[in-house]
Amino acid sequence: MASNQNSSCVPQMNIRSPLCYYYSSDKSECLQEILSSYLHRLGPGQLPVQFLPTTNNDTSFIPCMLVPHGAYCDSGPVYAHAYQWINSFVFDTVLIIGTNHSGTGSSNISLSPDHWQTPIGVVDIDTDLYKTCVSVFGIEIIDREAHRKEHSIENQLPFLKHLRPNIKLIALSFSRLKDLNKGQQVCQQIQQIIHSYQQQTGKRLAIISTTDYTHYGPGYGNSQAENLLENEEYARLHDKSILQSILSNDAEQLFQTQQITQNTMCGLWSSLIIMILSLLLNKNKGQWNLLCYHVSSEVMKRGKDVCGFASFVYSNN
Repeated sequence: MASNQNSSCVPQMNIRSPLCYYYSSDKSECLQEILSSYLHRLGPGQLPVQFLPTTNNDTSFIPCMLVPHGAYCDSGPVYAHAYQWINSFVFDTVLIIGTNHSGTGSSNISLSPDHWQTPIGVVDIDTDLYKTCVSVFGIEIIDREAHRKEHSIENQLPFLKHLRPNIKLIALSFSRLKDLNKGQQVCQQIQQIIHSYQQQTGKRLAIISTTDYTHYGPGYGNSQAENLLENEEYARLHDKSILQSILSNDAEQLFQTQQITQNTMCGLWSSLIIMILSLLLNKNKGQWNLLCYHVSSEVMKRGKDVCGFASFVYSNN
């Protein structure tokens, strides 16, 4: 559905204000939350070292991650494992794939036209990648409203800005697509976008996608789930087959597993898209690896509710 509409129809780029629902709006406090996540007993245990360009110099490989979007207080250490890993790669910009929790907006795929403010600075949009995306998908993909109150992409940005102060991005949000064939078609279009972008600019790219897993407890509508230890075990048990499906490198297996188990993961389509993309872009040269999985209450207990969080990376070694 490529567009030949005039570029003057593209909305003016604004700066999106952060929600700060899941981390502090204060710069120094937000930075401390990030640093504490790296040093937490369930985190990597050390701060990311200063980036050295020779650390991982495979220019053909596009690193991909599937990470949480929960509150830093109960999932920050899980984020930190993935951001520690990606620090070894050279990349100039990121494609961030989020989930659309509310379904707000006019399309199942929504491209943000804005720069993104964070407590530690603005993350600018990559105008070259943005324009290439619009040229392939069409102007109808642009949807500011779908991103205005959505936190899944926003929650990545303080970690990313801390790691790479000059990083740029484009942000794509997904709600439910028609079926997995549609997902494959969309991924082929994104592959076309990235190939064209890299040919035009010579820049290197990373892809970050996000999901959380089982949500369980009284706060999630499970009124009888009053035992925290049982709730933790429930989450681990119900997430096990989902995690194994991601490790299989098989998007169809993940899709079928979620349909059968009705796992309450809140980023099924963002997970499926990154799984398909990782294989397409890297020509099957890689493997999904699980860096860590924890239930929220292992990091910080908040009543009887629990949520499963994991960091996966698509690695070439």
